[in-house]
Amino acid sequence: MTFKEVYPHVHNKRSIRQFFMTICKWLFIFASITCALFNIFIGGKAWSVVAIWSMWLVWDQLLNPDMVEYNRISQIIKLVINSCILLILTDNFLASGWAAQVVPIICSSSMGLVAVLLFTDFKTQQRNLLPLILFCFECLIAIAVYYIWLRTQINLAMVIMGLCTFGLLMACFIRLGGEFIEEFKKRFSVK
Repeated sequence: MTFKEVYPHVHNKRSIRQFFMTICKWLFIFASITCALFNIFIGGKAWSVVAIWSMWLVWDQLLNPDMVEYNRISQIIKLVINSCILLILTDNFLASGWAAQVVPIICSSSMGLVAVLLFTDFKTQQRNLLPLILFCFECLIAIAVYYIWLRTQINLAMVIMGLCTFGLLMACFIRLGGEFIEEFKKRFSVK
């Protein structure tokens, strides 16, 4: 008995998007290495660190989006974290003295935006709660590290960021009630 194939043969053609991603990846790697070598040979401030992180930010946000947890809340939080790291690198390597004020303002305002996105459609966005809670804990850890490591006086922007973080955590806890712990159990498969 012979069988007749009715399905078309699968061709292993690379799609245009895969080709574009491969070209972009190698261009970004080449540009990063070139920036670092150029900065080493010329000397001076480490501007190449800021340039390399800027290229990573573009790659991570635009060219290589997440396949898992791709939603508005997660993407905003990822953009804020990458932007804050870029601002801290700029502060440390190029022009110092302003990141302690700017980064908490950006984090506080992004918490407000994410809270609006979360609470306007809570039933749908409830499954995106974990990135928000982790971001709040990251902000609290950043505040603790800032005050323990630098031992500076109280910064108003950091206090506002801490208040926004506690307020958002309390709002989530009040809204979810006893389900707050259940969300962690679901996400981490804890019995």
